[in-house]
Amino acid sequence: MKLYYSGRSPYARRARIAARLSELSVEEIDISPLQLEDHFMLKHGPGGKVPGLETDSGTYLCESLIITNYLNQQAEGKLMPSEGTGAEAAMELEGLGSLLMDSLFVRAMENRRELDEQSPGLIKKEAARAFRCYDALDIRLSGQSATLHLGTIAAVASLGYADWRHPDDEWRQGRDGLKTWFDEMMQNPAVAETKPIF
Repeated sequence: MKLYYSGRSPYARRARIAARLSELSVEEIDISPLQLEDHFMLKHGPGGKVPGLETDSGTYLCESLIITNYLNQQAEGKLMPSEGTGAEAAMELEGLGSLLMDSLFVRAMENRRELDEQSPGLIKKEAARAFRCYDALDIRLSGQSATLHLGTIAAVASLGYADWRHPDDEWRQGRDGLKTWFDEMMQNPAVAETKPIF
């Protein structure tokens, strides 16, 4: 399999961590920069964005949730707790991490627009959403072990993205448990080695 990524994409980082955790044979291919009008990623589909996974059969998958769940299937479920409340808690975390990542991305895109084109209302709305996500993750992850699965992958990648695009959020402030969990997660090679270089 071939996983196409850009080193600064938090969505691609999720797929890269999942691929490493799966222990499947996945070749990671950095295809930066993505801004080219004729970028070769467009040959794989209309999106032209990362991550993208080319399967062994030649099928091309896009969207991080699709890719990570496919990798979990191919790895016979090893990327998620197998059953019961552990599986549900992991899915809940995956949803929260996805929500936070999307919210951070929308706000980052809006902040990069010209000032007269920005929507202060949208920026305020997404900032409030992100802070609710930080609080929710703090409640769920404080005191938890630094165990990798699709839920914690989504959470750690989103928080890492916040450090880059929204450092003024200071998500660690008042969330010591979440900070401790994040720091422990960063000791995992799959997490540390995929940290974006800014």
